[in-house]
Amino acid sequence: MAEAARHLNLSPPSAPTNYANATISEIAKALEATARAVSADDDSDAETNPTGVDEWVREFSVEFVERALPRREGLHEAGDWRILASPDHPLKVAVERSFAHSGAGRGVVVLLPPDPDESHVNLLLDGAREAMKGGDDFRFVLVGGAASFARTVHLEAKNLHTCVVEVPPEHPDAAAWVLAEALAARGYAEAHYTSDGRRWEPVLRPLEFEPDECELPLTTSDVLVVTGGARGITAECALRLARESGARLAIFGLSQPTADDEIITNLERMKAAGIDFRYYSVDVTNAAATREAVREVEKDLGPVTAILHGAARNVPCLIENLNSKAISETVAPKIQGAQNLLAAINPEHLRLFITFSSIIARTGLPGEAHYGLANEWLTRLTTQWQTTHPHCRCLAIEWSVWSGVGMGARLGTVDSLVRRGITPIPVEKGLDSLRKLLCRKSGNVAAVVMGRLRDMPTLKVERPELPFLRFLEKPRVYYPKIELVVDAELSTATDPYLDDHIFRGERLLPAVMGMEAMAQVFMALTETNEPPAFEQVKFERPVVISEGAAHTIRVAALVRAVGSVEVVLRSSETGFQVDHFRAMCRVASAPLDQALRTVDPRTIGLDPHHDLYGKVLFHTGRFQRLREYRALAATKCAAEIMPDGTTTWFGRYLPGGLVLGDPGARDAAIHAVQACVPQITLLPVAVERITGSLNSSAGGLFVHAHERARFANGFVYDVELTDIEGRVQERWERLHLRAISGTDFKGPWPEGLLTPYVERCLLELVPEANVSITFERDHSSDRRDRSTRAIERALGACGIIRRADGRPTSCDGRNVSASHCGDLTMAIAGHTPVGCDLELVTTRLSTIWSDMLGVERFKLAELISRETQETLDVAATRVWTSTECLKKAGVGTTAPLVFVSAAPNGWVLLASGELKIASGVVRRDGEKEDLAVALLTGGGDARV
Repeated sequence: MAEAARHLNLSPPSAPTNYANATISEIAKALEATARAVSADDDSDAETNPTGVDEWVREFSVEFVERALPRREGLHEAGDWRILASPDHPLKVAVERSFAHSGAGRGVVVLLPPDPDESHVNLLLDGAREAMKGGDDFRFVLVGGAASFARTVHLEAKNLHTCVVEVPPEHPDAAAWVLAEALAARGYAEAHYTSDGRRWEPVLRPLEFEPDECELPLTTSDVLVVTGGARGITAECALRLARESGARLAIFGLSQPTADDEIITNLERMKAAGIDFRYYSVDVTNAAATREAVREVEKDLGPVTAILHGAARNVPCLIENLNSKAISETVAPKIQGAQNLLAAINPEHLRLFITFSSIIARTGLPGEAHYGLANEWLTRLTTQWQTTHPHCRCLAIEWSVWSGVGMGARLGTVDSLVRRGITPIPVEKGLDSLRKLLCRKSGNVAAVVMGRLRDMPTLKVERPELPFLRFLEKPRVYYPKIELVVDAELSTATDPYLDDHIFRGERLLPAVMGMEAMAQVFMALTETNEPPAFEQVKFERPVVISEGAAHTIRVAALVRAVGSVEVVLRSSETGFQVDHFRAMCRVASAPLDQALRTVDPRTIGLDPHHDLYGKVLFHTGRFQRLREYRALAATKCAAEIMPDGTTTWFGRYLPGGLVLGDPGARDAAIHAVQACVPQITLLPVAVERITGSLNSSAGGLFVHAHERARFANGFVYDVELTDIEGRVQERWERLHLRAISGTDFKGPWPEGLLTPYVERCLLELVPEANVSITFERDHSSDRRDRSTRAIERALGACGIIRRADGRPTSCDGRNVSASHCGDLTMAIAGHTPVGCDLELVTTRLSTIWSDMLGVERFKLAELISRETQETLDVAATRVWTSTECLKKAGVGTTAPLVFVSAAPNGWVLLASGELKIASGVVRRDGEKEDLAVALLTGGGDARV
């Protein structure tokens, strides 16, 4: 029989439900009553149920944690207790005596045996009805195995204190424990006592992840009996199991196979999937009919080796209208049906026994006391069968509401439940959970399968206290080791570093601080003290914080696999509808290698404070951490970062701990790369992988960056942070930097930036150019010494030797060239022909330029002047320096020199055969005259 949605569905529909005298309207009203019970104040908007990374479905177990009895204030009313129990209950006399002598509190106590049955339901009904009319501060105390019933009583009643107690009946203190729980109860409480006097409370915990690759405990040799007919999720589960395992199906349903369109459709699907199945019309509550059906199955298909028991009946009914007959009719399909099946088969052949139950047994639900009881007892039956038949794998699955199938979908109530914080189970994810549970190596019999479920007083998800960290300010959703969503309110008062990170007039949340927030959430969710490794990091959209206004960021994290958590950062600026930042955070698997990096002791003539910050770099205050550069070129750099041990990052009353270490140093490592492309503003947009942290870095740090790739609108760099001894502390692999349009730095240029700027402009014009360029400024030494130092720096480790005519050559065969202009020297090295030249732009008469350049090249200067809208003096100087490059490369004076193109940044590309010459005009910092720069390299495709 298909089950109803049971308000939450909170159990899967698996067969036609017999609603008896209930109308669809009455059932719909009951469903709405449940939704109201889940959220009494109807506060169900996105602010109380914020969206996470993704919807999820996970498997949980109910476990017991030891907790002391809560201390409660004393009760002032005189004692007035009624004890309901069967005459032979072992605790009846002791409990009556204890409560009579207590002299405090009022309520009703129902005593049941640990394994009650239908003969005890009238005790439950009598106790529940008395509790419902008891008024304020009345107590309903249940001892024994019907907790699901008590949970529904609590949810249906108003101002009722409810407690469920399980005690060893033979213990001399058992009655005293029951009394203590009754007097201490506030709201809903549940406690289990063991014979050693220890007190335990049930909590919901997620089952640990196990490897996805596993084999189902079913094969082609198995025969699986499925009760509940070919409807709802029972049919979906049977179809998946048979398709994957090849097991044969025997489907038991109360309806005829042609009586329902859903049954017809599902049987056609099974046939199309090539499944070997038979459909048997049988009522499993009838023992004789069940035995006969099993005999037919074994004749048709073979011995029964597996059972999937999904048969159920549910007619919602409030306790005030509930009677023993309705309870028996609800219990029968689940309990009698299971007992009849197990009695009919050969237990020695049975290898798998699956029962479908409902989370209602764990939560209770208005109108579902009887249905919850049936499910609770079914789980107990399944557990007992496992104990007595250890060779058989037993599994009792307590489902939450399903989407797309079941009565919740048919009545249109699923959306209403979603708005109230109850996430339905998508069909495919439910089927995946079934498979995971069947494949688990750990032997849990009972498992709860659910997505998000709004907190209910009757079901507690164990939630450890979150660490005291800045970005864990306001938890919104927390399922330990599954999902965490937290908010933090930012302002310049609480987060003063925002005033140090203003880009083009807007305060931006630094990417490194977003990573800190993500790491804090990751570590809290996974309950680890180790910072994560970041992978697939994306900084899709900046987070802008307006001056004087409070701004909320929301960090959501979801565990995807063991040690793997997807984290996103959203913003109130976009209504939390955009993933501004996102990353996959993983438990760091291995320490970074400790190969030492050497740092060139020589420094570049570049003062970051004077030459970069406020010009090329927008960072101020806490983020101005670059001390000096040890190497700087278009494709690589090495720089020292000033240590920091005293900076305050957050407001005085906020926690100041940082799990990733110094964010200022980390940000400096990123923006240090900006000097490699000084003419274009770069912002980080992605990183493929980040490992290590700066937690152990107390002293100075060095950043080493190397270009991996370049694109039309950005660059990719590898970045490492090392300590002063050269040990790698943090590594960024494939940091993606995007070129941002708008006003960029155009000079005047300090000498230290000339190398990367000129080299980068050459690469833009001749992408395949493979050269090294350096600039040296020296007032004291002679030109020969200066050119030697400049060339050696361009060559790197390789030195030079000079021919008899003084021309330098490299020890590794590379071509070299040098040029001087005043106290400035430029050098270039490469494996193709190279040449370079420097010349101040000087005003001369056109006739003089014509004489200097010759007729043909003077015409070239005039063409360049027209194409670039610049003066003839500038264009002519370009031609002059280009001609000098040709001479240094050994090209004859009659070689052609032609104009190719002009770039938007003012650089010009010329060509002489296969040789390319990049020509630029720059203004040096502190100088009044423009400087023409020309660089020659061989071959390569030109582009503008």
